[in-house]
Amino acid sequence: MNIGVVILAAGEGKRFGGNKLIAEIDNIPIIVKTIRIYDGLEKVIVVGKYVNELIPLLSDQIVIYNPFWKEGISTSIKLGLRFFKDYDGVLIALGDMPFVLREDVEKILKVFASKKCKAVIPVHKEERGNPVLLARSLFPEIDNLKGDVGARVILNKLNKEELCFVECSEGVLIDIDKKEDLMSFRKFHSQLL
Repeated sequence: MNIGVVILAAGEGKRFGGNKLIAEIDNIPIIVKTIRIYDGLEKVIVVGKYVNELIPLLSDQIVIYNPFWKEGISTSIKLGLRFFKDYDGVLIALGDMPFVLREDVEKILKVFASKKCKAVIPVHKEERGNPVLLARSLFPEIDNLKGDVGARVILNKLNKEELCFVECSEGVLIDIDKKEDLMSFRKFHSQLL
């Protein structure tokens, strides 16, 4: 199956007070740690407000600039989907989620390949997380999204039979929102090592 990965990195980082994607964990920028999770998979990184700060870190990546980043996350998702429009599915990953494990990604891909799901959603102890894999059949609906909404509004309309859930690590729940979060997440990361 042809699966593309869209890494969303176009946000403003209001709660963080700036570009959280260049903040470091183990001396590695968050965006770089996140990208490494998806090594070996075809991917694009969608950037926006902080394009000039991020480009030097993304020199070996395919990058799409979203000039409409102020209009919300839906604009970035749609740009990424257009890049992979002929693929069987797209894994939507968040640039500020560096603790997703490669094993989590492998589980999501395996479930999508083995079952007839329109979407595969990782969960940890029954709580939904990210990244989410979306089948091509959902692309037209996603292309109609507007504003600061992700695919969740579409996923919420699907029947239970069309959704697949896969138990994953706690990393599928952890995104970095505020500067204060960094210390606790660094502690979480050291427990993983």
